[in-house]
Amino acid sequence: MSDCVSIDEVVNCTLKAITNAHNEYFEWSDGEWLWNAHEYFLTVRIAESIVKLDKKKFVTMEDNVDYILGHAKAKGSGKMHSDIRKNGRFDIVLWLADGITPRAVIEVKNSVNVFSKIEQDVKRIREVIRRKATSSMIEFGIIAFYISQQYKQSAKEQLQKQIDNIFDQVKETVGNSFEVEQYGQDSISCDDDQNAFCPVVFLIKK
Repeated sequence: MSDCVSIDEVVNCTLKAITNAHNEYFEWSDGEWLWNAHEYFLTVRIAESIVKLDKKKFVTMEDNVDYILGHAKAKGSGKMHSDIRKNGRFDIVLWLADGITPRAVIEVKNSVNVFSKIEQDVKRIREVIRRKATSSMIEFGIIAFYISQQYKQSAKEQLQKQIDNIFDQVKETVGNSFEVEQYGQDSISCDDDQNAFCPVVFLIKK
């Protein structure tokens, strides 16, 4: 597995991709922040960032959930939980280099300010990882998003509190059966004490 992409590498390049997307869109639009852009722009930039990692892997986008679970040996018998939304699609799927084994799923959101914006994605990843856990090849799932907010003052501190509050609700929703980690808190950008943005990754794993 040493030639495979590590979880840390996926997390770090995802965070970097979100920040780069903000800067890129800011330049394109003559000053608009990323929340104004279409969510798919962010999804593509994250996928591109992972692809550029010099490790063995494959990346696909908008793959059918039922199809991915089949390849991951996570279907088996029994009815799937409705939160999986088996007829839907994952934003990004990370595969092993064999091209037949899905390893991780990534859900992407733009302009997240409250937990409800990502709640369905959190529940989906929870149930996907839980599904046939002893045989499933899915190792982890990621919720990746961009958050920005305007405050009267102390924008950096207040944005961190907002992210922490969302993270607490993610942990409560996922439960104690999984590890849940927050990344991006060191990447909050704030130049004027009133406007702040941040790339965020919530990692969920077995």
